[in-house]
Amino acid sequence: MAETHTWSVGDLCEAIRDTFTAAFPDEIWIEGEISSLKFHSSGHVYFDLIEPDDNGNQVDKMSVALWRGRRKGVESLLSRADAGPLTEGIKVRIRGELSFYAPQGRVQLMMTEIDPHHTIGQLAIDRERVLLSLSKDGLLESNRALPLSPVPLNIGLVTSDGSAAYNDFVNEISSSNYPFKISLAHSSVQGADAEVSLIAAIQTLANTGVDVIAVVRGGGARTDLLAFDLENVARAVALAGIPVFSGIGHEIDRSVVDEVAHTAFKTPTACAAALVQTVAAFDQALSDSARRIVNLANSCHDRAAALVSSSARSINDRARRTLDVKSGQLDAASSRLRDLSLIAIDRNLDRCNRTFDLVQALDPSRILARGFSITRNANGKVVRDLIPAGVTIVTETATSLITSTVIDSTPNNVKEKK
Repeated sequence: MAETHTWSVGDLCEAIRDTFTAAFPDEIWIEGEISSLKFHSSGHVYFDLIEPDDNGNQVDKMSVALWRGRRKGVESLLSRADAGPLTEGIKVRIRGELSFYAPQGRVQLMMTEIDPHHTIGQLAIDRERVLLSLSKDGLLESNRALPLSPVPLNIGLVTSDGSAAYNDFVNEISSSNYPFKISLAHSSVQGADAEVSLIAAIQTLANTGVDVIAVVRGGGARTDLLAFDLENVARAVALAGIPVFSGIGHEIDRSVVDEVAHTAFKTPTACAAALVQTVAAFDQALSDSARRIVNLANSCHDRAAALVSSSARSINDRARRTLDVKSGQLDAASSRLRDLSLIAIDRNLDRCNRTFDLVQALDPSRILARGFSITRNANGKVVRDLIPAGVTIVTETATSLITSTVIDSTPNNVKEKK
């Protein structure tokens, strides 16, 4: 029986390297999705290139190393194409030398080049696929169809706490004279955890009774905004049940979130300014209505006074033409007519004053100032009937908005005394 050859580890590794060199004498192009991306302190970059199945689960992977010396060239190429940096989850087409790394006993691709247009094209393809899926489910217009409160003072904000986008939005809101309330739900806006973080933040705010949700982020390359093209994030916006404003800092392309949002803006500042303008428009309309009511009341008063004066003059003229009336009777009749005219004037003035006072009394702010309040449900409708326990209600007083949860609600059986 012939003796079986036994390989040493070194000889086997050398044979594998020779086999790879013979099978792949030149650099090769390979495409896949970046996973487990790591930027080493040495300047080298390591990641896995994976090929997921239809459900997004990893099937196959290839280890990739980008040495520090080649990294600058790759990043420069990506920058010139506005494709953004290497990012977890993006699809890439890269070139490199396939080798066997003996110290770890694994096959590895030594990356030398990247095709940025492949990444951009894949992003566009994925975006169109997501939009088609949302369209089939009728979600592109669902959030836009929701009515926006005419006074959206209670804002839910989704962004990274302390970021430039956060500061731009809050500073714009704070510069107004209106009593806005901002409820922040901190979220990552890029990276591996951005999808879960954005969805959780939107859903949290949707259950707090805010008037509008603002999803904002500063500018960046196309791959930096990848999270806002994800289908699950877009579905969370479409199904929020509350109008969602987007202020994602990009000037050219619209993200999928922009497409499903109630209203989309180019920047966080523009998004905040639109909310301030909405409240300002309501304030102006209210002031215009008040002025019209006052002018109408004054006009009614002036017309009534002029009519009474004209009637008095006409009566006095006819009285003077009655020559057969004795002087004393004429004086008495004139006096009575003046008295009647003054009574008529007083009555009309009193009626106009009562009308004016009624208009002033019906001003909502005066009603609230007298200690009354207005209670609305989570949809902004005024509460007039029984409310189930556990429902969130918002009570507006002259100085505050009070959010409460109903513990019990019973009929008011007090009857008016006869």
